[in-house]
Amino acid sequence: MESKQAKINDWALALLALLAVLYTLRLARDVLLPITLALIFALLLAPAVSRLQQWRVPRSLAALLLIAISVGGIGGGFYALASPASEWLQRAPEAVSVIRDHLHDVNGDTGDVDAATASLDSLAKEFSSPPDPEIKKVLIADPGWRGEVWETLKNFGVYGTLSVIMLFFLLSSGEALIQRFINSLPSHRDKTTAKELVGQAQQQMSRYLLTITLVNAAVGAVTAFGLWLIDFPDPALWGALAALLRYIPYLGVSITVMLLCIVSAVSFDSLTGILIAPMGYALFTAMVGQFVDPFVHGMRFSLNPIVVFLWIFFWGWLWGAPGVLLAVPLLTLFQVVCQHVERLQAIAHIIGEDADVSRS
Repeated sequence: MESKQAKINDWALALLALLAVLYTLRLARDVLLPITLALIFALLLAPAVSRLQQWRVPRSLAALLLIAISVGGIGGGFYALASPASEWLQRAPEAVSVIRDHLHDVNGDTGDVDAATASLDSLAKEFSSPPDPEIKKVLIADPGWRGEVWETLKNFGVYGTLSVIMLFFLLSSGEALIQRFINSLPSHRDKTTAKELVGQAQQQMSRYLLTITLVNAAVGAVTAFGLWLIDFPDPALWGALAALLRYIPYLGVSITVMLLCIVSAVSFDSLTGILIAPMGYALFTAMVGQFVDPFVHGMRFSLNPIVVFLWIFFWGWLWGAPGVLLAVPLLTLFQVVCQHVERLQAIAHIIGEDADVSRS
């Protein structure tokens, strides 16, 4: 009886600990998000910093140089694409009207059409500027997902600044800090295990982030070029968005196809013109997923699709849009850690049964 009560108490304590962790992650989002961004970029740039250090470049200078190049590239891309992105947000009501006209042409029953486009109408109202001050108050009081996205964009400068500062310290002094932590462990076995874990996690995560970034950049470039060939409006914007959304497995491609359908409906009159961009992109990404991704990634980072979906929704609920983008890198890092901790290897098999991060 006492043993059963002890198990119940253990489960209750574990549940309370889990709830406390979730509450802390959600409450401390503004602090943890820049740290997480800095950690992921540090894993991506750490090999390059080490290589520059081998060429007798001071580690701090190497870190500063790589950060300047990264920030300049990302900032330049955002600056170049901000204007067309803002223009398309303002054209959302026009897109709704054009889509309604197309649906009317396909389906003569206006009642069914109005029902099908009701959600699009509400979306258009969110993006349009309401003349009534009371409506503005309502939008400010309950902004919904769009308000969360705009809030994220508004705080991007703060998050970015904190992430850059944290990234510099991680790249310049993180290795020494990790070494001090390893030296503080009590036994030689613990020190060896921790050293192997840190080394493998850094190596595999940097390789994963680099390969997926290169593949996504290539997909975005090819997409932009293909859209340019068919006179699609703002091909660079949609190519960049396609590359960014590919960081979200499964869902990212679907969102891109949907956006291309909407833009095509606004920009072209014929059915062929409307379908060529989304259908072409869907076929292209299917070929990339079938032939390129397995060749580049191999089985090293095979992830269970169900776990990926649940993980994405979890981090989306926890941290919003940034959490969705960070979900898969965090899952991959968690998988690497689990594979090198004996007690967590069963979880690693659930995350990706065929994954083997120990292979090079």
